[in-house]
Amino acid sequence: MEDIMLADVIIKNGKCVTMEEAGQCFDWVAVRNQRILDLGYGEDFESYLSEDTVIVDAEGHTVLPGFIDSHFHVIQTAFNAVSLNLSDVKSLAEISTRIKEAAIAHPGEMIRGYGLSLDGLREDKQLTRNMLDQCCDDVPVWINSKEYQVSILNTYALLYFKIPFTTVGIELDERSMPTGVFRRNANSLLRTNILDSFSDEFRFDTVNQLMPTLLEKGITTINAMEGGTCYSDKDAEFIYHHGKDFPIDMVLFYQTMDIEKVKKKGLKRIGGSLYIDGTIENRTAALSFEYEDCPGTMGTLCLSQQQLNDFVLECYENEIQLALYTIGDRAIEAALTAHVQAMYQVGTTALRHRLEHVELATEEQVERAKRLNLIFSMQPSYELDCGGKGGIYERRLGSRYRLTNAFREIMEKGVRICGGSDSDVTEANPLLGISAAVNHPVEEHRIDVYDALRMFTCEGAYAIFEEENKGTLKKGKLADIIVLDCDIFEVEKERLKDIKVTMTMKSGDIIYERF
Repeated sequence: MEDIMLADVIIKNGKCVTMEEAGQCFDWVAVRNQRILDLGYGEDFESYLSEDTVIVDAEGHTVLPGFIDSHFHVIQTAFNAVSLNLSDVKSLAEISTRIKEAAIAHPGEMIRGYGLSLDGLREDKQLTRNMLDQCCDDVPVWINSKEYQVSILNTYALLYFKIPFTTVGIELDERSMPTGVFRRNANSLLRTNILDSFSDEFRFDTVNQLMPTLLEKGITTINAMEGGTCYSDKDAEFIYHHGKDFPIDMVLFYQTMDIEKVKKKGLKRIGGSLYIDGTIENRTAALSFEYEDCPGTMGTLCLSQQQLNDFVLECYENEIQLALYTIGDRAIEAALTAHVQAMYQVGTTALRHRLEHVELATEEQVERAKRLNLIFSMQPSYELDCGGKGGIYERRLGSRYRLTNAFREIMEKGVRICGGSDSDVTEANPLLGISAAVNHPVEEHRIDVYDALRMFTCEGAYAIFEEENKGTLKKGKLADIIVLDCDIFEVEKERLKDIKVTMTMKSGDIIYERF
């Protein structure tokens, strides 16, 4: 019987922050058979030692539950890792150079660029197919804007992918010829058609290549937002069939409104990027006011209120957890209205429904969300990319940029926030998100390090009904554990983004170590 109590791994000399309650911290954690065997102080771990026990010396650094990324596009992130990164380009000339280099490096292959900030180019010109033709005209060239709401094709790709020129969203020039710019319906159709063409073998290879990067960042669980508009249902089907073949846990959110499909698969949740509106950058996020830099424009709702009411009610009736994409306050209002009606008809607030992004929630909307027991799934890193003086939020929203992602006020009103990256739109790095939440450019929205950690640990577990199994360091829970290269509570706030993970353990196995 004594052998049963011996540990497979002991992490000692650490500041083992349980995330069970603020201030609770142990010196060591012992692991056996995929689970946490015990936690304690001093040298008490010695009773669990055997000659086979692996000892990890944390050297006084922080030990945490594995990070949970609550909004992650797995297949898109994997595809981007083998595509042309345009996130740092600032001019049309740089785009041209990158495309020409890619054509030389991979002759005869389609060139796919991603991450392009159309608003960040120096020239006051729009990228078009004619410009792309000058870079490469013998293979398809497909450029994606940062948030995937716009695609730009060269002429070869325009003819190759055969999207009818009459499709809504295809931009035409003064001669009624396509400029190569695809938006709205045309962009969604184009993206789905192209993504559908990739094989599952390609998906498996690229996702497998992605795993070391995620483990290096301490990510042990992701909420996989796959399928639907702008993506491919083949992505969702791939995660459904093969998600367990990879070393981290993938919780599938099928981005569809087909509830029967989800039920037949035995899935308990639906949605993710299930669009109620668009993005602030493209002025398609649905606002209750006009965009500062485009008077008369207030964004777009993708569903009528009745359509949304009917769908939300159906989710309540079938006891399926729902995640809706809402950015602007008008989209959030539409979602809340639908939830209120469904809640009163069905009489439950126990399904932990989620609103994804929720960037411009008003104080009154937050209070209503609390009464409905809704969870906000938010991505702090957007404040690094878009927030603050001079950022895209200010350019689009004017002084209202100070209202975006009000983490502290939302938490103070009792709404639970789970944190994600929206990878691949922003980097898959929870420590970057934690830093962004702590260093929010608007001071009154900042939260402390512990609350930021909660977003990516225990609150992430709660948001997928897994709080009894993961998200905290507690005896009997799954041994998803990471070790940092410092004491995160002693680091200057400005340096949080520079912290590294030195070890990642998944289900009791050490699968990443930084040397």
